[in-house]
Amino acid sequence: MESFGLVVHDEQTFFSKVVNSGMEQGLFTRDRADEIIRVSIAMANKYVIQKEVDFRSTEELAKVQETVLKLIGVGLEIKSKGEVETAVSLLMEASPVELFRLAYTRIDKLRHNWRRLLQDHKIPILVRPDEYECLADLTCQRLANMSIFTDAEVHTISSLTLSDELFSSLSLVEYYEAELERYQFILRLKDILPFDLLNRSPNLEAENLSEVDSLRESLINTLVIGTYTNSSDPVTVSMEDVREFLEAIDVEAAMSLFPEDVENAVLDVIQELGEDLDESEGALLAKEIIHTSQKLIETIVSEWDTISSSSENVFFKRWCRLVVLAGAPDPLERILSERAALDEFDFELVFSQLLNRSPEGVSEIIQRLPWRRMSPDQIIRLFHNLEQYQEELAAQADLAGFNSAELIDLLEGLTPPALQRLIPALTKPFQEAQFSMEDLEILAGLPNAESVGLLMKTGGPSDYTREQILQEYKEGSDQTKRVLFYSCSGTEFFGTLFQEAWAMDQAQVKKMMKSVPTDEIGRLILAANDGRFPRGLNDPNQKVQFDSEEVDSFFSKLTAARKKAVVKYLTAQQSNPDE
Repeated sequence: MESFGLVVHDEQTFFSKVVNSGMEQGLFTRDRADEIIRVSIAMANKYVIQKEVDFRSTEELAKVQETVLKLIGVGLEIKSKGEVETAVSLLMEASPVELFRLAYTRIDKLRHNWRRLLQDHKIPILVRPDEYECLADLTCQRLANMSIFTDAEVHTISSLTLSDELFSSLSLVEYYEAELERYQFILRLKDILPFDLLNRSPNLEAENLSEVDSLRESLINTLVIGTYTNSSDPVTVSMEDVREFLEAIDVEAAMSLFPEDVENAVLDVIQELGEDLDESEGALLAKEIIHTSQKLIETIVSEWDTISSSSENVFFKRWCRLVVLAGAPDPLERILSERAALDEFDFELVFSQLLNRSPEGVSEIIQRLPWRRMSPDQIIRLFHNLEQYQEELAAQADLAGFNSAELIDLLEGLTPPALQRLIPALTKPFQEAQFSMEDLEILAGLPNAESVGLLMKTGGPSDYTREQILQEYKEGSDQTKRVLFYSCSGTEFFGTLFQEAWAMDQAQVKKMMKSVPTDEIGRLILAANDGRFPRGLNDPNQKVQFDSEEVDSFFSKLTAARKKAVVKYLTAQQSNPDE
């Protein structure tokens, strides 16, 4: 079959069917094909200028030419109402410019109305000023972003540009027009659904409302369940109402049809809300409510274990996302008493309570904080953002599971008194964490007394071998020597390090040992003596003498009080080596 040079890539499009039919019938002539090509090229040139397409790119110019032809085809389909024979006659006679404009105008109108969808989609949630002050930032943010659309719908609407090249057929135009009609009706639901009653309900708790997955769907679910249970508040349901509703659900039967009583509740909601609507809007309302109710039943069937959980906490956490829930457990009490890890929403709620309670109330909460259920990041934020309560937090803190980076992050934001009070809680995590030389140098920058104690709780730099440590001590700065000396005090080669340090500079060793707390000096001397106890330890008439000449020399130069502390520690260790 002779080609007329009309480029139509998709042979299944309406335009290609018309062209093929015209050629088969001998009606579509070369002159007409050439004319359409010339006109389409002229329109493509204008399109390039109007849309500011890169005219230097042959690829972009080819796309424009193809788009123009597609839109001529869409215009032809619109004008012929999809009748191929009618379209053949039109293609022979109608102006390609007219067909292009017919399609472009309709698509541009669709695009314009699509962009307007997100201009007024927020649902204003009014919270009392005194209540607002007590809400977490995350709660306030979620309330401010409440939309008639679901998050997925907002993403779809905002991400679709509906560019001209998308529309290769009238069916695609009609599909997006149908989608637009549905979204426009959803916007109308702002006026149809009783959102205004949410702002007047005495049973509504802002924290619960901010957890819902979709405010539109949650309100519809609430209306259906409330109608079924004759709830006293039309826009909220209690946890007891939800459990009563669940008793009507036969999980196996609900997979294929609504329970009769639930179906009646759905119909009652449709009738009540659609009383003043015209027929077309009434049909859209019914479709939306039925679709949402079916989605609820599907969720109940697929997640029955959590949906019907006997645990009030699990039950609440699942249902507060599906309905507008009232009569729920006290949010703070629920969080403090449950066993699950704190998600971000729960943490923000606890944090807001700590910010807004009286000092006595804050102390009560700190006494009950679920440290093991909070992430290191959440604990760090508590300390850094509640500086006035750092000492109280330090007295209660449990830092299990912290790695070296998290420990350093925490310590860098503490006041000296809080750091000092936190030392006991740091012992185990410091022993379990792996610190690099860089980490240890950061720790050395803390206040001297605390930095020495913390360095002694580490096992030396994890990124250095024993030989590298000994070499670095010989060649490093005084600060490096200090870091290595203290941090390696618990290693099996500390005796060798002590001997090297003593041989290099006795005065420096004495200076570093002065910073070691009196109750720790005995442990360091035992480690420096390779764990061997000195002679004469249990004989008051004999001089205490260490095997290591360096350790013995150092011990002889200690003050009487520090010598006494060393002997006391060593005697206790020799009697009870497991302590």
